[in-house]
Amino acid sequence: MKGFKRICAVLLGTVFFVSGVLKLMDPVGTSLIVEEYFKFFHLGFLRFASNFTGTALSLMESIMGAALITGVFRRFTALFCLVVTAFFTILTAILMVFNPAMDCGCFGEALHLTHLQSFLKNIALLILWAIAFIPFGKLEEPQKVKYASFGIAVVSIGLFTLYSQLSLPLVDFTSLKPGTELYGSVESAFEDVTAYVYEKDGREGAFTRDCPPDSSWHFVRTESYSNTILGDDTPQEILSFYSATGEYADSLALGKHVLAMSAYDPLKLSEERLAGISRVLSAAAEKGFTVLFLSAGTPESISEITSDPTLISNSFFADYKTLQTLNRSNGGAVYISGGQITSKWSARALPSNEELDRILSSDPVEYFMKSSGKGKVRLQAFLLYTFAVMLLI
Repeated sequence: MKGFKRICAVLLGTVFFVSGVLKLMDPVGTSLIVEEYFKFFHLGFLRFASNFTGTALSLMESIMGAALITGVFRRFTALFCLVVTAFFTILTAILMVFNPAMDCGCFGEALHLTHLQSFLKNIALLILWAIAFIPFGKLEEPQKVKYASFGIAVVSIGLFTLYSQLSLPLVDFTSLKPGTELYGSVESAFEDVTAYVYEKDGREGAFTRDCPPDSSWHFVRTESYSNTILGDDTPQEILSFYSATGEYADSLALGKHVLAMSAYDPLKLSEERLAGISRVLSAAAEKGFTVLFLSAGTPESISEITSDPTLISNSFFADYKTLQTLNRSNGGAVYISGGQITSKWSARALPSNEELDRILSSDPVEYFMKSSGKGKVRLQAFLLYTFAVMLLI
C-alpha cells in the first residue's frame, strides 16, 4: 500500500512539474493567460504584474511538483498541495459556470482544455492527493539523499527559468509556429499543398512541415497535391499587416525568402536594439530577402522612436497579440519561405550575415528540420535529466 501511495504522489507531482515547466518555457504566453484571468475578475489594473505573477505561479508549481516527486518536506508539501489544488478546483468551477471565452492555461499553449475538462482534471488531482496523503499523520520522512535531489532539481528549474526569460520558447506551440503555412488574406488560398518525401531502408514516406520525420530519414524530393484533398476544415493561418497608407500587404509575406522583424511593443526597444534590427534588415535586403519591420504601433509612433530610413521604409503594422504570437521576443526575427514560417530568432540572437547566407544556400525544408528539432531535443533532455535526478538519486 505504501508503494501505491508513493506512486500517486509521484503522479500528482509530475502533473504539477510538467505544467509549471511548460508555462516557464513561454513567459510571454503565460503572462497573456494571467492577463485574461485579471480581466475576467475585473482586476485589469494589475496587468503590469502579469509577467511576474505568471512566472511566480509557474515556479511554485514546478518546485511543488519536484517536492512531491522527491518526497521531501512531506507534511508541508501535502498541505500546500491541498490548498493549491483546492484553489484551482474552485477557480475552474467558476470558469465552468460562467464559461468565459478564455483558456484555463493549465499547460500553457501546449495543451488546451475546456473549462469542464480543467475542472475534472483538478477533481482527479484531489483524488490522487487523498490516496497519497491520507491518513495524514502516518507520513514518513524520505531518505536524506532526496533532499539533495530536490535541491538539484530546484537549481535546474531556476536556470531553466532564466534561460526562458532570455530566449524564445524551446518548443513553439502557438498558431504561428515554425511549419505553419500562411495565407495572404481571407479571400486567398493556396491551390496546392507541398509534401516532403523522405527515404528510409528502401521505402519512401511523405511528410509535412508540421509532422517531420526523425533524423534517420533522408530527404529525397518535394511533391505537390491539390488542396482539395485536405477538406474544408483545414486551418488557415493569416498573418495580416498593413502599410503606412492603410493598405493590407499580407502577400509580401508569401515570397520565396522573407525576413520579418517584429516588435509588439516598439516603444520599449532601445536605440541599440533598433540599430541592430536595422543592420540585419539592411544586410538581408542586400542579399535578396524581402524585408519587413512589423510593429504594433502607428506610422506616427514609429517616426517618434526612430529616424532610421531602413526601418521607416520597411515598416508595416499589425495587431499586438498577432505579433506576440509570431515572435515571443520583442524585436525578434522570423524567416518565411514560400509562405511557410521556417525559423525564428530572439532579439538577443538575431541572424548574422553568415546565417543569412546559410539560409539562402540551404533547402528550406532541411533548414526548418534542423532549426526546429534543436528546441525539442533540449526540452526533452531537460525533462529527462530532472526526472532522472528526482527519481533515481
